[in-house]
Amino acid sequence: MRTLGLGLLWGVLAALASVPLWLKPPEPGVLAIAQAQRLENGAWQPVALPQARRPASRWEHYRATLPLDEAGARYLFIPTVSQRVVVELAGQQIADTELRTTMIGLASGTTALVPLPAWLLQAGDNVIDIHLQSMSLVPGYLSPLYIGSADELVPYYRSRVFLLEYLRLVVPAGQLLLALVVLVLWLYRPQEALFGWLTLLLVTSMFIYLGMMRNLLPFLAELMPYLYMLGSMASIILVITVLLVAGIAPPRWLKLAAAGVPAGCVLLGLADILPTSGLVMFVNAPLNMAGLLVSLVIIGWAALIKRIGEAWLLLFPLLLALLSAVHDYAVVTARLDGPVLLSVYYRPALMIGIAMILMRRLGISLNRLDDVNAYLTQRLTEQERELARLHQEERREAAWRTLNDERQRLTADLHDGLSGHLASIIALSERENSVQVERAAREALDDLRLVIHSLDIRDREFPAALAGLRERLERQLRRMGVSLHWSMARLPEIAGVTPSHALNVLRIVQEAVTNALKHGRATHIRVQGGQDDEGNACIQVENDGIPFPRQPDRAGNGLNNMRRRIRQLNGSIEIEPLASGTRLTLRLPLQLPESTPG
Repeated sequence: MRTLGLGLLWGVLAALASVPLWLKPPEPGVLAIAQAQRLENGAWQPVALPQARRPASRWEHYRATLPLDEAGARYLFIPTVSQRVVVELAGQQIADTELRTTMIGLASGTTALVPLPAWLLQAGDNVIDIHLQSMSLVPGYLSPLYIGSADELVPYYRSRVFLLEYLRLVVPAGQLLLALVVLVLWLYRPQEALFGWLTLLLVTSMFIYLGMMRNLLPFLAELMPYLYMLGSMASIILVITVLLVAGIAPPRWLKLAAAGVPAGCVLLGLADILPTSGLVMFVNAPLNMAGLLVSLVIIGWAALIKRIGEAWLLLFPLLLALLSAVHDYAVVTARLDGPVLLSVYYRPALMIGIAMILMRRLGISLNRLDDVNAYLTQRLTEQERELARLHQEERREAAWRTLNDERQRLTADLHDGLSGHLASIIALSERENSVQVERAAREALDDLRLVIHSLDIRDREFPAALAGLRERLERQLRRMGVSLHWSMARLPEIAGVTPSHALNVLRIVQEAVTNALKHGRATHIRVQGGQDDEGNACIQVENDGIPFPRQPDRAGNGLNNMRRRIRQLNGSIEIEPLASGTRLTLRLPLQLPESTPG
């Protein structure tokens, strides 16, 4: 797996190394202009295109002749130019790359596709003037010109725009994102010195990209030499980084040099002791190449001699970075043709290597975390065995406290319910009314059975409690000639049921049925369980009696008791009158509270 990842990395790097090969000229069928004239000392001199190694930071003026058999719209394609070009046709300006929305910048060349207005073209020779401005340290360059239709030239133009402009903008954006990721890692693990130096490396190496912001921030053009000087500290930081990868503590003087050398160059430039261009060309640029060379030697030694796996991830990227730096230095010093600086394309290779090192270290940290987790799991198992005895004692004590609480609640329920019925029996007995005495005695007996039956209810045995209530209600309603429809098949399972919980729910349902008979004079009662849209369990008691008033004059003791009991269950009650009858909806959470107040 590790070999596959390394091969994949080197495949990506090889693709990046072939970027210059993607810049192909148009097909031979397109009209190419390879001869032009250049204005020198006030006179036009014939020259051949491309024109390369022209002095930087100045204007160059070229004139080309376009022969046409017939007038008509055409397009002028300039594949590569550095860095600004103004095009005139028949003495009238028709294009200026400075006015483009894309930030061209100072780091490399650009491309241009200029429509030639048909009303300015004529059959025969047409004169095209091209004014070329090269800025910063990059020499002037003008490629051959191509004339054709949009269908012939647009594909080549778009590929150049992608490679020379959009891809250059993607690189700093990706590097900035990577710098933020490494910064976060460093903030969370400040003891990892590698993360801190990687953050500084990613940030300082981005100074050169600020040249791309020249169109947005014009004052950067004057500051670019100083930004190049400050950016050279990245080469020294790179040496410190590879030393850490190789397991070598960087010396103190090297850390001081990372800030001291660039700062000294900036001070020399600001004091006009040495020209800034000379400092960049003969101090900072060689320092960058020297830093890459030293880093390559160290990382090669770490990979080949010390057999450090992370070193292999940086070996090829450093080699590409060194070769591109040498190429760019040769271009800037006019020893090679071409305005395209390769460092901006090959720098992502180094960023990819750094990202893979971070991912590798993250993977190692996760593996160590898994090992520690396994060790802690084993220790936790041992502690659980040790605490099992104490836990059993705690459970017995908790059970005793729960039983004591339930006894107190039972006493209160017997006092509130049964005592009232017994008082009625005593009063009726004094009047010698045997029918009413029997009815009151039966009600007292049913109430007592309800309380006693609830004491046997355990968690997740709530359906059994409801089934017992149904059995008692059916006998009672059958004697009164009232039909009962009972369905609890769709009632979801309710957890955390205690005897107190069960008794509260049974009393609420019982009270709803009693009210339907006593106040609603119902002949049919329907009790159905289910689940509402919010996931709560609900029990509906619906009757065909007199509708419950929407705004009753006052709430009776029965309704108040129901509301008190439902609050203890963290539920709710809703009573709504129907066209014929009343519906009471009891909503309960699927997990009842651990205890209810007495």
